[in-house]
Amino acid sequence: MTKGTKLKSRKRIKLVDKRLFLNYAMPCLAERVRKGEITAKEFHDFCEDLAKDKEMPDEELYKLFPVAMNFIEESAKNGEKEVRVDEDVIHQYFWYDHDRVVKTRMNPDRHKYCLVLPGKVLKTKGKEAVVETPLGERKVSLAFLKGENFLGKHVTIHYYHACEIISEEDFNKLWEMKSEQGK
Repeated sequence: MTKGTKLKSRKRIKLVDKRLFLNYAMPCLAERVRKGEITAKEFHDFCEDLAKDKEMPDEELYKLFPVAMNFIEESAKNGEKEVRVDEDVIHQYFWYDHDRVVKTRMNPDRHKYCLVLPGKVLKTKGKEAVVETPLGERKVSLAFLKGENFLGKHVTIHYYHACEIISEEDFNKLWEMKSEQGK
């Protein structure tokens, strides 16, 4: 467990869509590398495992992502003993609630990297892309995405990773919201 992060007494979390959760959560490890909590090699290895669809045990998720695992329960907004973390809960946390967590827990100079943003893929080269976001263009990795031909696609990004392809409707809604927050 990371220094300074205390897990709340928690309900059992059932990750219904573990892959999607990891696509969004894995880039948070970049911050842990910066803080010296894990090595750059460990981060690289975790990203490689995710890109190769290697299974990650739930216990490992609690150790690697204590902040997300603590706060995602609140995003689920249910009173059950088991919190089902499905696509809707993952979107609620990372698209909406995550920004509040970032802004209250991180140094302001790190905010722009950690926010989850919508992006439109402008250029691609292999598994790298340039995307347009409400905060300007950013180079990102496409390694977590399945498929090919991402040019013109709408994606979400976290740090320097594309997390998922999203609909134009979701893209527009997030763009408007994130643009307003950036002012």
